[in-house]
Amino acid sequence: MAPYKYAPLNEDTEIRLLTLLPDWFEAPIHISLEINVLSDGEVPEFEALSYVWGDASDLLDIFLETSPSKRPELRETDDIDSIEWRTLRVTKNLFEALKHLRLEDRPRVLWIDAICVDQQNLEERGHQVLRMPNIYTSAKGVIVWLGPESDDTAIAMNAIQDLGSRITVDWDLQTMAPASESDFDPDSEKSYGAVEPSPQVWRSIHNLLGRAWFERLWIIQEVCLAGKNTHVVCGSVKISYEHFGNGICYLLNWKDVDNSQVEGLWDMVEQLLVLSNKTTFSDLDWVLAQTRQSQCSDQRDRIYAILSLVPEQERLEIHPDYTISVAEVFQSVVLQQARCRSQLNVLRFCSMDNRIMDLPTWVPDWSVSSSIESFRILRADAATKAYPCSESEGVLAATGIWITVVDDIKKHFTDNIPHTRYASAKGIGELISAVVGGEISDRRVDKLRSLCRTLCAAEFREMSTPANPDFPFLEESLKYIMDCDDWLRQNSTKPPRPHSSYMAHVNGFSSGRVLVTSADGRLGLAPRATKPGDKICVILGCSSPLVLRSDDNGFSHKVVGECYLDGIMTGEALLGELPKEWTMLQKYYPEYLANYWLFLDSTTGQTHVDDPRLGPLPAGWRYKSHKEEDAWNWFVNDGTGEDTVFDPRLEPDMLKARGVELHEFRLI
Repeated sequence: MAPYKYAPLNEDTEIRLLTLLPDWFEAPIHISLEINVLSDGEVPEFEALSYVWGDASDLLDIFLETSPSKRPELRETDDIDSIEWRTLRVTKNLFEALKHLRLEDRPRVLWIDAICVDQQNLEERGHQVLRMPNIYTSAKGVIVWLGPESDDTAIAMNAIQDLGSRITVDWDLQTMAPASESDFDPDSEKSYGAVEPSPQVWRSIHNLLGRAWFERLWIIQEVCLAGKNTHVVCGSVKISYEHFGNGICYLLNWKDVDNSQVEGLWDMVEQLLVLSNKTTFSDLDWVLAQTRQSQCSDQRDRIYAILSLVPEQERLEIHPDYTISVAEVFQSVVLQQARCRSQLNVLRFCSMDNRIMDLPTWVPDWSVSSSIESFRILRADAATKAYPCSESEGVLAATGIWITVVDDIKKHFTDNIPHTRYASAKGIGELISAVVGGEISDRRVDKLRSLCRTLCAAEFREMSTPANPDFPFLEESLKYIMDCDDWLRQNSTKPPRPHSSYMAHVNGFSSGRVLVTSADGRLGLAPRATKPGDKICVILGCSSPLVLRSDDNGFSHKVVGECYLDGIMTGEALLGELPKEWTMLQKYYPEYLANYWLFLDSTTGQTHVDDPRLGPLPAGWRYKSHKEEDAWNWFVNDGTGEDTVFDPRLEPDMLKARGVELHEFRLI
């Protein structure tokens, strides 16, 4: 029997839909494949499948009708032998999905990427990837296929269904509420009337969540864009995705983590559920960072699989193109961000530690899974505009300021500091000894304050509004550092009680990094590959300082990675220190679903969008009124007509007038 050959599509309006012909469970699989118009005015009725392809070397044959339009009368009959068939090879996991989804009494119309898209036609693949958001939002239902059931599948699915039906979840705010008054237990807000799962149920849930579907990158788009009629299917067991997600959210309040493997599993599933249930995403950088641990077989999909999740202006005019290399796709993200958004925040995700592809060091290697936590509470560049240019192949020229050089590596963080009383105090004590030593002076307290801020990248509850309950308080954290210092110097037998929130932040931000001192006496957290003599710079348009390494002739630089350098994280390198009565904080606006930086005047209690270090606007410029002006400024020049969200007081000429010495860094 000959293999099937695809007919071409009108890429703007057409898709293929397969009809899964009815039969009993163990019968050979027969399908038909037809071209359909999918447009605003014409939406066929079909379901879409979200699944894992599986092992590409483990293939099975299904049978495809060659001319279904010529034999419509046979669609719902058993006269299979009179039809001309072609073979189509599919992975074993898809074969199992088709067996389980097939109905005995009627056909079922589906969209499945491996069959409905000619995977050998690279141009068609690119066009159909662009259409996938429309396909999943137009489907009457989406089926999440986890695979065939095992001995404990029903136990896990039934438990999740029961728990998930008891609550509702706000995924943007990550909060839960009882589905009804009868589900609320005033004595145990977390239980909502449910009984904690037994060890057997826990094991079955862990087994279920360990399936490959939860690691796949494409599922975030597929489920996020799907409507309410989305179901999770494992073998013959089926529950709604809404209840499935609610149930896992419920269980996250109970999870008893006893080893790193299980902890990683829960963290991955929690992140997947938050991503796939969010209604909007702020920017491409954020989604790329959040999906670094998800899996995809084609690394170009690191970018293409998430484009539809971000606003149109964040897609950087990137279009799926499978005829270009992975390296070209990754490089285009950096260059397009610079061109379309005048920003270079994407440089924050570069890491000399974590690379396998042959790329310029200013291009992140998204093909490598990374668990290194990016710094969040920072604006070292004072929200400046980027001024990059691509000089030649593999070279990016960027404007910035050189701050200092790395003087010494004080600590290589290899393992997390345990949260036990003695181990936490011992770990912090070793850091104090490395940084402060036996120095007895007023500077000791200043150094301890700097160490306190550096170890958790200054991510304190006082820096955000509304206050993030996961962040530690500054004064409580500082007290713990001071108590550890006293314990160390007094050689006491009773160490201070560990500060759990602070230590969680310390472990999160120190993992994969080193503690450094700079030539000007500052403390910092830098990439593990950092060496003494490396430069620390702030690139305009990049919110994190970067560690750069000069090449042999000193003319070009390699990007080692982002760093935290105490004392320059809120724009001090460009604008000087904030006046003492002012504090910079990050405010979350639920109506905009985004965080923005504001400045708090402690003398009045009022917050302002304008940085108090900036003077009046230059001649010809004014503020433009808009509906979000309580969060960010918009500027217009009445003389030239220029319209921008970048502050004209931060243009290079204005910065130079303030005494800022700007340089052009040639990144390779």
